[in-house]
Amino acid sequence: MAQPSGPRQALADFARALHKTLSTVDTSTRPLLSPNDIFRLDSDLNSNPFCLLPNTSDYEELDMIGTLLWNDCTELMISRGHNPEDALLLGKVRALAFAVLNMAVLPDLLGSLRALDLALRTARICIVNQQREIAVNILSVAARRLESVQPAHLGLDPAINRNVTTRYFLLRTRLAWVQDRVDIAEHFFAKLPAPVVSDDEELIFETCFIIGDSALTRRLPDIAITWLQRASDHLQSLYIMTQMQFPDYYNWNLVVRHSLVVACMQVKSIQSTVICELETRVLRENYAEHPAMVLFDLSTGHNNPGTDGSLQGLKSLVEKMTLTDMNMPIIFQFARSLGHTSGSDNGMEAFRILLMRPFPTKEWREKCFVAFLLLLSRSEFSDSKRIRILRGVVDALEKRGYPSISTNAAHATVICIWKMTGGALLKKDYWTAQSWLQVCSDPKIFQHCSLSIQVAIQKKLVACYLQTGHITAARRLIDRGLFQSQMDCQRMYLSYKLTLLEGNDGSGHFYLGFPLHPVPHKQMTLLSCAMEAQRQHKPEEVMNCLDQFIKCLTSDDIYHDDFPAAEHYLFAITLLSEELSKGFSQRLGNCIETVLQSALSYAKENSMFEGGNQEVSVTQLQWLYFATYKIALKLITSSGLLWTTSVLGHSREFALQYRRIAYPEMGSEAPRPHFFAVAYLRLLVSSLKARCEDDPTEKVSHHKDVRACFQQLNDLHGWKDGEEETDDDDANYKEDRHYDIAKFFDLEAAMHLTMWQDVASICASDEAFPGPKFYAPIMDLTLQLDLPPKLAISIIKRIVSNLKKLQDDPPTTWQRDFRVSLPHYLHCLFDLAIAPVQYTTSSGIASLDVEMADPEVAEEVLDDVLAMADEEAGAEKGAHLQHGLHGIQAKSELGEVFTYPAVELMQIASMAFNKATDFYRATQDEDCQRWADKAIRISQLVPGAQGKQLVEALQNRLGSLIGV
Repeated sequence: MAQPSGPRQALADFARALHKTLSTVDTSTRPLLSPNDIFRLDSDLNSNPFCLLPNTSDYEELDMIGTLLWNDCTELMISRGHNPEDALLLGKVRALAFAVLNMAVLPDLLGSLRALDLALRTARICIVNQQREIAVNILSVAARRLESVQPAHLGLDPAINRNVTTRYFLLRTRLAWVQDRVDIAEHFFAKLPAPVVSDDEELIFETCFIIGDSALTRRLPDIAITWLQRASDHLQSLYIMTQMQFPDYYNWNLVVRHSLVVACMQVKSIQSTVICELETRVLRENYAEHPAMVLFDLSTGHNNPGTDGSLQGLKSLVEKMTLTDMNMPIIFQFARSLGHTSGSDNGMEAFRILLMRPFPTKEWREKCFVAFLLLLSRSEFSDSKRIRILRGVVDALEKRGYPSISTNAAHATVICIWKMTGGALLKKDYWTAQSWLQVCSDPKIFQHCSLSIQVAIQKKLVACYLQTGHITAARRLIDRGLFQSQMDCQRMYLSYKLTLLEGNDGSGHFYLGFPLHPVPHKQMTLLSCAMEAQRQHKPEEVMNCLDQFIKCLTSDDIYHDDFPAAEHYLFAITLLSEELSKGFSQRLGNCIETVLQSALSYAKENSMFEGGNQEVSVTQLQWLYFATYKIALKLITSSGLLWTTSVLGHSREFALQYRRIAYPEMGSEAPRPHFFAVAYLRLLVSSLKARCEDDPTEKVSHHKDVRACFQQLNDLHGWKDGEEETDDDDANYKEDRHYDIAKFFDLEAAMHLTMWQDVASICASDEAFPGPKFYAPIMDLTLQLDLPPKLAISIIKRIVSNLKKLQDDPPTTWQRDFRVSLPHYLHCLFDLAIAPVQYTTSSGIASLDVEMADPEVAEEVLDDVLAMADEEAGAEKGAHLQHGLHGIQAKSELGEVFTYPAVELMQIASMAFNKATDFYRATQDEDCQRWADKAIRISQLVPGAQGKQLVEALQNRLGSLIGV
């Protein structure tokens, strides 16, 4: 036997190989062909093997191979044709079989006619499968074959000629429709020969209905009307040709006319309205009791049944009839249309009515159940009512003994119920969410879901149990649950939460139950555990979680699948801040230090501009330096003062990194206000540490840190960066106030460090010297720290001078400051000024005590006291007489009275007179007389008997001195 050669040989060999493969395929789900065979098949069909010329020398071999392959496809379509993918693949294999058979055609009339018949049968299958290109190539072969059998002299039977011509043009019409070319479809349909036999009429009817029904489905009602009318006309002709014996005419007539009515109702024209009325009348006359017409009248509102009437009509209909595969599509469509036109609740009720009846197949029951659930999820009924409705439907299905639903239906069911569960959870209605999830847990649904869905349902149900206090149910579900893997971090979180609620120690989870190795979402789960412990007010558990979290952060295998690492740090710092607000512990301090150090290292390596490729954004850096500063504030108010300096250092470093990323240009001081706040807070901390420190070396170190911080504040004070300027007067005032406070602590540190030159420089500057509210502590420091006399006098003299200037302030300010501060400061200044300067003469005899530290300042103090007292006493002399001179008083504009303290007057008068005595002993009579006179004048200002006694005593002593 001759063998095919060239391309025919390759095609034949491949066809033989396909036959060998397909002949061994069973009815299992094993793939029909390997991927390589499918690729080869597609390649061969795309190369259009149908145009290969036949060869008479090897036609027997080709015919045998093609026939075997064709028969294989026919047999497999019976066993595997229900699978869409297998049906499409077998259609391609059949096309290849035709290509082989086409090469085996003998050059005679019978051979051409056989090839034409095979081409038309193959093309029809390809058109049904939407394999357009293959169908085009095969119909091209059919066209050539049709031409070869057309000549009359060949003697072909006219009936056969008409049949193959009709089949060819109908396939061309259908192919044009599939290609969305309505004009070409009309062109080929017009070429159809007039049908003479019923077989041809049936083919024309089938094609017209297929195109009309497809147009109606694609919402092309105008085209649908044209083709459905043609289908109706040819159906009537077919009915007449078969002498009214055409099987299923009754049903087909209903389907065609019903579809035509539906199409006409979608077109608003006079002609379509007339057609609709005529066809509806025919349908009502012949099919009044048919379910399709009953549902049609209900859906169109015939006789105005209303929504309740439509539902009652549906109920009556399904109770009277048996649901079948034939009537279910239209019933299902009616129920679904109620959901669109009358609302989800009515559509849901329609499907509930259907679900109370026996279904023809399991598929229809599942389809209706899923549709019911979808409308239930959209219902406006309360959750409790929807749950009752759903349980009623499920119970009714179980009573009829329906088996479990399929996997796809189970997944669809869970999706619908999951939507309702999510709505309840958004409202924090955990009881309702729990009820929905319990429906999902029904074995008939649950066991047919995928493992991942089953696990998700159990996790959510456990979470709801924990929220609603069903601890025992949660423990039972976790212990027998599907999600037992250590890789499941969410399960570990739920188990940890349950353990804490049961009052047990949860630390064991991190050593036994929780994965020791890095797994996705572990860090976020640890943070969630920490937050749960925080909600349950268990600080030790919080720290246990954070300890494990820190181990993750410092691991080389850290996962960032759930959140970027920066987000982990933000969560951790928030947790630490919350714990710190409840109290401080050494363990908490260590944890804060470790987390901040790790976060800072990570931020320096992974910072970015907004929208960049790195993981730490400018916004996150800003949050980090603010949050760290707030932690430092909390540490100051707790017992964690020693940790504050380190935390402030981290805050400053975060801000510096923010500056590098947000303001890369040189010279920017942003964020200057934050740097100022950090330096100010560190200055306060260092000053507090210095005051509490007993070790002299450490005390000196803290004072030096205060001075360094003040230098930073001095450089940062004042708004300088244009991007930071603000009109917020309160912010400006607050910063200025803090700067004034810092000036005092800087002066205090300089005094403790005996940096007398700096102290003198500060006291000599109006800008550097602290304000009036610090005069008292400055005075205390001056007297306590044994300053050099000249320096001490200059400081107190400056304070007194500044207080005198306050007389220009409103009276209330002057009176308050004078009454409280000035008399005492004058006393201190006088005491320092008259302090003796001890030295020894060349003869070794100590000089008399007349050498004072600053006699000029001493006399100025006496003159100032006299001047102020005389001025006020003169202004209110009458008032003094009236009130019995109980003190030096001055009446302000507001009616308030100022009194110079009598004790201060008596002390200064006594000290001045003692110094006059010293002058007398030194034979400085003039100085003695002057100082004694001033002392007596001051004593005369003391009110009451004490004043009189002091004046008399001083006058007597003066008389005894000078012999008066």
